[in-house]
Amino acid sequence: MDWVYAVLLVLSIFGVIGVSEILRKIFRFDPEVTRKVIHISVGVAVFPAPLIFSSSIPVIAVAIFFIVVNFLSLRVKLFKGMDSVARQTYGTVYYPLAFLILVISFWRNYPALISISMVILAIGDAVAAIVGASVKSPKVYNLTGDKKSLQGSVAMFVSSFLIVFVSLIFMSASKLWWSDVLNLSVDKIFLISFLTALFVAVVEGLGSYGFDNLFVPLASAFMLHALVIADKLNQFLFAFLLAFLIAVISYKLRFLSLNGSVGTFVLAVVIFGVGGWKWTVPILAFFVLSSLISKIGKERRKKFDLIFEKSSTRDIYQVFANGGIAGVVALIYHFYPSEIFYYVYLATVSSATFDTWATEIGTLLLSKPRLITNLKQVEPGTSGGVSIKGTFGGIIGSIVIFASATFWIKWELVKLLIVVVAGLIGSFVDSFLGATLQAQYKCKVCGKITEKKLHCDGFAELIRGKRWLNNDFVNFVCTSSGAFAGLILMVI
Repeated sequence: MDWVYAVLLVLSIFGVIGVSEILRKIFRFDPEVTRKVIHISVGVAVFPAPLIFSSSIPVIAVAIFFIVVNFLSLRVKLFKGMDSVARQTYGTVYYPLAFLILVISFWRNYPALISISMVILAIGDAVAAIVGASVKSPKVYNLTGDKKSLQGSVAMFVSSFLIVFVSLIFMSASKLWWSDVLNLSVDKIFLISFLTALFVAVVEGLGSYGFDNLFVPLASAFMLHALVIADKLNQFLFAFLLAFLIAVISYKLRFLSLNGSVGTFVLAVVIFGVGGWKWTVPILAFFVLSSLISKIGKERRKKFDLIFEKSSTRDIYQVFANGGIAGVVALIYHFYPSEIFYYVYLATVSSATFDTWATEIGTLLLSKPRLITNLKQVEPGTSGGVSIKGTFGGIIGSIVIFASATFWIKWELVKLLIVVVAGLIGSFVDSFLGATLQAQYKCKVCGKITEKKLHCDGFAELIRGKRWLNNDFVNFVCTSSGAFAGLILMVI
């Protein structure tokens, strides 16, 4: 019967889409309204799936089917009521993709995480958009590209809180949902609901270009797993407080921009919530010390501000480029705890530190770098330039990262070398991409070679590299390479 149910589920979803299309044409509804109706209906329709289906295979097939159908629909505008919004995004593709990931991850043991997370997306995200659009004078903010409203974010928080609270009250005693009976007091359910809703509201506020359809349910499932299954409520309470303090203080000291501080909040909640001080101290050491070095060399660095794409005040893209992989490794460790992942984590933080310190110290000491591809001398600040002073500074930075973790691990020369070498490899990859593929521009006014698309109040001319490959992307590859190098070195 599972495949019969799968066909009925597909037909019911198409039925909702079809009825919405007819009503949209008859009553001339705004396409965004019908899109939200579909958004909510589909989420509610998949809620009971873990109880109806005995196997996950038909459900996975349905998810893959709609990923393909929605992608094709975006291309040919098949479902205008679902796809026609002010700006085309792949949100309708991310929606079933999120469902697919949740089914693969939690179907066997914790199906409640799938259902609750999808309903939070279906109802919470839709309510946030509806409330934001209906308020006469909304307080608008823009963190990553899409305009959001404070009122909409509050609505997202309230609806998510109620969904989690009601779900846990009625579902916690069922083995069908959790594989075991949960003994949760009302006050504990309240705190779990509060923290989950807060985290989800912040993630939704950061979401742009439809990515909230992917990250909202994944963030919901992670937080519920951490608070309910892993029983880390007390640790996450402290994580939220610490993350808030770090974000606010860093913003006030201009270490971070507004969106950078919000991104840091999310990252800090994940890392401290998963690993406590053992995981937090190394990345905190990187962030604080690197920010201080940037501020110390601010005067000398001014001459490079017209060359570097970003300033010393880090935005969210810099935060995730340098710390995003560290957060991903922490998430992997949460679900698959192994000490090897801690050293992979140190390796990725080491690569970010090595690269940052090499650049900051190299420019601070005004050393003459050489291009990594041909060793020809270039001007300080040139992408792909390396120097002895800068490399030495990077090595010191990697050693500092390893030293910051020695309260929890033994000081072993082999492990130290792994962390430092991983940092060196990540920085090497960064410099190589900077010298070859990273976008470089020449100002049409002053003639300077720069990483900036805009220079002297005008568009600069691309003279090398790919337009899409900017400094943030290069840094992301750097930290990814450091993590991969650390994993390989630990295994061999």
